[in-house]
Amino acid sequence: MIKILSYLIYGFVKLINFTYRYRYIGNENLLNLKNKKKNFIYAIWHQNLFPGIMAQTGHPHIVIVSKSKDAEAVAFTCKRLGHIVARGSSKRGNVDKGGSLAKDEMIEYLKTGHPGAVTVDGPKGPALKVKPGIIAMSKQSQCPIIPYIVTSNSYWQFNSWDHFRLPKPFAKLLVAYGEPLVIAADCSDFELYQNQLEICLNQLTHETQKNLLNWNHFPKKNWYEF
Repeated sequence: MIKILSYLIYGFVKLINFTYRYRYIGNENLLNLKNKKKNFIYAIWHQNLFPGIMAQTGHPHIVIVSKSKDAEAVAFTCKRLGHIVARGSSKRGNVDKGGSLAKDEMIEYLKTGHPGAVTVDGPKGPALKVKPGIIAMSKQSQCPIIPYIVTSNSYWQFNSWDHFRLPKPFAKLLVAYGEPLVIAADCSDFELYQNQLEICLNQLTHETQKNLLNWNHFPKKNWYEF
């Protein structure tokens, strides 16, 4: 049943993504890193997880997906879309559910040049609050963090802890890349960078929502297509 459900979800994802129309802001932030041969980590809110993954179709990156059975379809879909999946869940009490190993796996991939993506307030919130995991991964891999927002002009919003958003068919999606946030190798104050990243993501969200009105003025090409 899980396998059947996984194929059904994958088919739905491919079909609905075919109807989406994308435009991009901030391509230069990633092109500058590309010219310097620097790798990076996307930082995205959990509520934008779905359009965030779909906007990168054609450019694989590594993601962490829970080891729970409920997440099997998500892991299957990500793999079918070409992404690299590390499986691990958050601690339950003092018991590590594989989250540490998944983070270590992502760091090793980051060091070899594979970009990554992290839902910075996941997997269970609180919503729109940056957790320290991405700061640690950036410090250890020495990959800059790219604030990453995908905003839609039409979406369904669910009554979940993150107010998960699913863009409706034929929606316009504006994809925004913020300026890189570099974490020093000797960084000890994670909270400082967490607050800084949170501010960047909130500002980028506000700017992207305003820019939806000028959607047609932005390029159709994603940064890796130039």
